[in-house]
Amino acid sequence: MKRTTCFAMLVLFAAAANAAPFTAGNLAVLQVGDGSAVLGNGSTALFIDEFSTLGSLVQTINIPTTGGAEITCSGSAASEGALTLASDGSVLTFAGYAASPGIAGIASTAAATYSRAVGVISANGTYSRVATGSSASDGNNVRSAVSDGHNFWLAGTASTTANSGIWYSAGGGVPVQVSSGNYRNLNIASGNLYVSTSSGTPGISGFSGLPTGTATSSLLLAVTGGTPSPYDFALSPDGTFAYVADERSGKTYGGIERWNLSGGVWTMAYNLAPGTTSNDGMRQFTVDFSGAHPVIYATTAESSANRLVEVTDAGAGSPFTVLATAGANTVFRGVDFTPVQVPEPSAVLLLGLGLLLFVGRRSSARRH
Repeated sequence: MKRTTCFAMLVLFAAAANAAPFTAGNLAVLQVGDGSAVLGNGSTALFIDEFSTLGSLVQTINIPTTGGAEITCSGSAASEGALTLASDGSVLTFAGYAASPGIAGIASTAAATYSRAVGVISANGTYSRVATGSSASDGNNVRSAVSDGHNFWLAGTASTTANSGIWYSAGGGVPVQVSSGNYRNLNIASGNLYVSTSSGTPGISGFSGLPTGTATSSLLLAVTGGTPSPYDFALSPDGTFAYVADERSGKTYGGIERWNLSGGVWTMAYNLAPGTTSNDGMRQFTVDFSGAHPVIYATTAESSANRLVEVTDAGAGSPFTVLATAGANTVFRGVDFTPVQVPEPSAVLLLGLGLLLFVGRRSSARRH
């Protein structure tokens, strides 16, 4: 299923972001704050910074703040602002508030006044706002959003159980509740929806498939030790190990935790963090699993001047490289790889028919 059906339905809500197409293989980072106003609990302007994997800034996309497609995040709510590449690689998604900057205490506002919504950025840099008009995360934080390229899932918490948890939006329409709870990051892996939480049993839970109605999750991995605070996570393609971001500081936990699966049991092997005397906590990251050793790109958990960092996981103690540092009155939150152009099913079909006709003509020519 493709994103363009959603975009065609919502073309009236699309807003030009004055962006160039993304370069495949680069990094996209969600930046909160424009550098002028001090970050606080009010609704705050958002930007998507495109970096090379060496840390060079390629471009900055301004997310609209007015005009009917605006979306913002709280300037101080560290749990918000996850940025996620769709499972088909076609778009980036993030959750926020359908509000212009400057609304005090935005996370505590009523969803009926400032709807929680999903921001979508395509490979050519086009922005759209979808999944508005529900009571999702009413009176509290909306934190993350994921997509399969056509449908969307939001996660957060709310002032009431009836409005909390995970919500599903078919094709970008009004979301419906899937599961109540206090959730953080969503991800899709191997066709299943997974989510992190620090409430109840901190860890990662998963659903069978991609739920479109009321569903129950099962605990996949429990993060233990001290006071766990898991955020983003990634499962290896073969399912034998995983990474979990933890915002705690300390030499034992925090940073990016490596978990291995053996005999059906998940065990934390070690944690990776760039601290010298104490490890720096992290909340958001993405992983390149293509090489002999996974390469992790992450944003650190400082409230100001936080960093975009890189580490190749060659084992405990692997060294970090700082790629970029957030400027004054800004902060880096979510990070993922840039989206790519995905051919339409109709285009693939036409290409296939064209090849068949070409082969048929070549065969006919050989017979004459």
